[in-house]
Amino acid sequence: MEMSPVVTPDGRPMWSAGGKHAWKTFEHKGFVVSMEWVGKGKKAQACMVIWPASNVFVPGSSDGMWVIGRRAITQFVGFTSADKATGGPSEHCWREAREALPLLGKDVNDRHALHALVDTVVRFAPDLVLMPATPRNVLNDLRGEAMWEMTVKNKSTGKVMSEASV
Repeated sequence: MEMSPVVTPDGRPMWSAGGKHAWKTFEHKGFVVSMEWVGKGKKAQACMVIWPASNVFVPGSSDGMWVIGRRAITQFVGFTSADKATGGPSEHCWREAREALPLLGKDVNDRHALHALVDTVVRFAPDLVLMPATPRNVLNDLRGEAMWEMTVKNKSTGKVMSEASV
């Protein structure tokens, strides 16, 4: 997730999500879910970004994006008294999803949208937990140039079997 150079008519910054910056992107029950890092460099945090799938570019709409960080996802998925994950939404998840509905351009009283949003959060919570700690572009920058280039060939046929840079 990056800040766009484009600003709104009010002068507020706009954020871009999804695309090449995302680790994975899904669409589920009318919402787009993008697993990506918010921030720059090694301080980037893994997050789940959710926005409505329809009417994304309608002028004058108040549709926004809802972001849930990896640190907070344990509050959204239910746990038993023995600290075992139930796989269901917690009361905190229902409360936060209800507050996020107006941000996503939905009515607060729309039960169908509320259930779809909660189901989306619960379904993709494991993907958020399994995200790598550091974004790919940061790892590639830290990796530097290859020291050796290796090619494996079949001696009898001369056919290249594999190539690698180390």
